[in-house]
Amino acid sequence: MQQLVDNRYRIVRRLGSGGMADVYLAHDDVLDRDVALKVLSSQYASDAEFVERFKREAQSAAALAHPNIVSIYDRGEAEDGTYYIAMEYLPGGTLKDRILRKGPLPPKTAAAVALQIAEALKAAHQRGVVHRDIKPHNILITESGDLKVTDFGIARAASSSTMTRTGAVLGTAHYISPEQAMGEPVGPPSDLYSLGVVLYEMLTGRLPYDADTPIGIAMKHVNGHLRPPREVNPAVPAGLDAITSRLLAKDPEDRYQSADELMEDLERFLRGEDPTAAAPTAVMGRIGRDETAPTRVQPAVARERKRRRWPFIALLSLVLLALLGFGGYQLLQERAGGEATPPRIAVPDLQGMRLEEARSEHGDDFEIVEGERRDGPREAGTILEQDPPAGERLERGSEISVVVASGENEVPEVVDSPEDEARAALSEAGFEVKVEERESKESEEGLVLEQSPGGGSTAEVGSTVIITVGTGVPMVVVPDIPYGYTAEQSRQVLEQAGLRLGNVGYAPNDQVAEGGIIDQNPPPGTEVEEGSAVDIVLSSGPPQTEVPDVVGLDVNVAVQRLSQAGLGYNLIERQSRRPEGTVLATSPPAGSTVDQGTEVQVAYSVGRPEETTTRPQESAGRQGAGENRRREETQRQNPSGGPGERRPPNREEEGD
Repeated sequence: MQQLVDNRYRIVRRLGSGGMADVYLAHDDVLDRDVALKVLSSQYASDAEFVERFKREAQSAAALAHPNIVSIYDRGEAEDGTYYIAMEYLPGGTLKDRILRKGPLPPKTAAAVALQIAEALKAAHQRGVVHRDIKPHNILITESGDLKVTDFGIARAASSSTMTRTGAVLGTAHYISPEQAMGEPVGPPSDLYSLGVVLYEMLTGRLPYDADTPIGIAMKHVNGHLRPPREVNPAVPAGLDAITSRLLAKDPEDRYQSADELMEDLERFLRGEDPTAAAPTAVMGRIGRDETAPTRVQPAVARERKRRRWPFIALLSLVLLALLGFGGYQLLQERAGGEATPPRIAVPDLQGMRLEEARSEHGDDFEIVEGERRDGPREAGTILEQDPPAGERLERGSEISVVVASGENEVPEVVDSPEDEARAALSEAGFEVKVEERESKESEEGLVLEQSPGGGSTAEVGSTVIITVGTGVPMVVVPDIPYGYTAEQSRQVLEQAGLRLGNVGYAPNDQVAEGGIIDQNPPPGTEVEEGSAVDIVLSSGPPQTEVPDVVGLDVNVAVQRLSQAGLGYNLIERQSRRPEGTVLATSPPAGSTVDQGTEVQVAYSVGRPEETTTRPQESAGRQGAGENRRREETQRQNPSGGPGERRPPNREEEGD
């Protein structure tokens, strides 16, 4: 193969081979992008029929612009007569690869995949194009996980009533519809039947029909009994089982008549609704004898189909022999010329074998050629894909092209993923996992903080990827700081526990000296993150109050007000012209701020001094006797003494 096609497309490597073309990864030097370049095989370049079919593929596919259909960029003929099609390159592999690698898909995933394929078929059918070769090998997976249908190599306008050549059957035997096998005209229901086979395979990991030869497989599509997918895999929901069974109805009239109709049921299933509730009653079974509907209509239809089908049965063997070669026309020419057909042997199943092992076991019968090395989770040299597929019959010595695992794979990006999900993703990609731990924020506990090698890089399958998982912040218990500790003492206690001193507040307290701790937050015994702050409250001393103004009040009223203010009192008698019992002064004076419990000195009037004309000695005696009487009265009012004790008046303070 020349390295530069049409002075534009530079060949990188071969990706695979089809029935009439080879596919290469090429680089478009003009637009600086990679493309998949399908080049017509040189042995068919001089065959007008094959050239026409190849051009028809390009024309059919180029007219279909849809997100679920592989885009056609360019088509043409190189100077050396090479016919080519340049199309979108998708390195994500095929749906067949996915099924072979992981087995059955989850039901909802399978339904979502079928919905995307149906979207592509809808776009094609609306333009009058029937694909005729729907199979998982022709469903490519994009890097974002979406699906695109490719290979419209045998697509033809749906309005055409006959094949190019009577009895010619194209497509893979495992996926063809009964009408394709019979050589009858095909329409959209034929593609939907093939989609049904793909859906069956996605749900069960198996094909609905199998046999030793393509002829046997095709016969089962026509007359074989279908084992419902739910019998093969009990995990298949009843609604999806019904959709699949309807797609695989033998009679096209019993299938979905359009991709739109199928999409409605798939969407109904994905919403959790019962798709069978909306299915036409025609597919529910025959009308019973006791029902009122006429019973003679269905047998008449069946007899008509039998009359239409059975003339083709005699030709079925000849028709299906077309599947065994590159094209039915060439084989029929050889048989018409009387040449003996070379013996053919079945193609072995090479997938999962090592390339060396496959060549050792089957190298005498076939030439096993490495067509491409592809990254993936399998060990180096493991065969991932083969063309032709197992079961087809080829002449001894024919070439089998295989896709082989490179032994390397892209490392998944798992940073910010939970540890269990990261382990699963890395293991699925073929890597060993080593976990290291590191303290982190509480919100990062259990999440992957780092990985090595990094996501998106390429590493050898089986090598170890190291992930660092956050453990969160260690937790500690808040200690009980003893009452009365100073702020510095409290700081030391907290630091020993792995905590730090936070805000310091003050509040009055008559039990703890000023500057001693009286409260903390969080309280003792609380579990907090290491390094957290603990706030404390220190005593600002006893609570204070203001001395009320009681001057001029009766001494008994004054005493009540002082008590209500939380103050003590000491009564001091004074002779005064003010009415007896009137408060003359306080110390501290009114308005002063003092500690609660402070004793206030209260001077009050005991009346005017007595005025007499007695002799001084007599007067002094009388005065002494009067003072004794006042002392006795004070002792009677407050016999225990204390803050309220009345003391004899200070002679110096006796006023007017």
